[in-house]
Amino acid sequence: MKMIKPALLGTLMVPAFILAAGTANAENTTTMDATYLTSTPDGAFHADSLTGNQVKSSVEDDEDIGTINDLVIDEDGQIHAVVISVGGFLGMGEKDVAVAWDSLELVKDDDGDDYVIRVNASQDALEAAEEYERNTEVRERNAEMHEKNVENQENN
Repeated sequence: MKMIKPALLGTLMVPAFILAAGTANAENTTTMDATYLTSTPDGAFHADSLTGNQVKSSVEDDEDIGTINDLVIDEDGQIHAVVISVGGFLGMGEKDVAVAWDSLELVKDDDGDDYVIRVNASQDALEAAEEYERNTEVRERNAEMHEKNVENQENN
């Protein structure tokens, strides 16, 4: 008779554990009020279609004058500037210059696959411009945002 009691107790406890686990899962379930996209909307583009691309001078017959290294985006998601690497040779002696977003002209290339990016400035003007330096506060905020993104990915 003593052997039956533990077995009976175990049988009764399994449904209790399942019920408790179901309750815990229900408490941790959250709803998401997000909008999802399945494709890029017309007139929109991905940031990586800009970064790494050459910038051409509209005053120097479309000469390549630099490469877009980064975008400066505010907390509302608006692009304020592009960071263009100018000067130097083979990566040495280059400097970053931030050019206001509204100073750029983006035009689809002949086949319509990519953008031609132009700025109304010469290479000499960009090389003479003051160097753009990321400040410590922005660097720290970027690191925090990156850390949160990594945590969110690990938790999902």
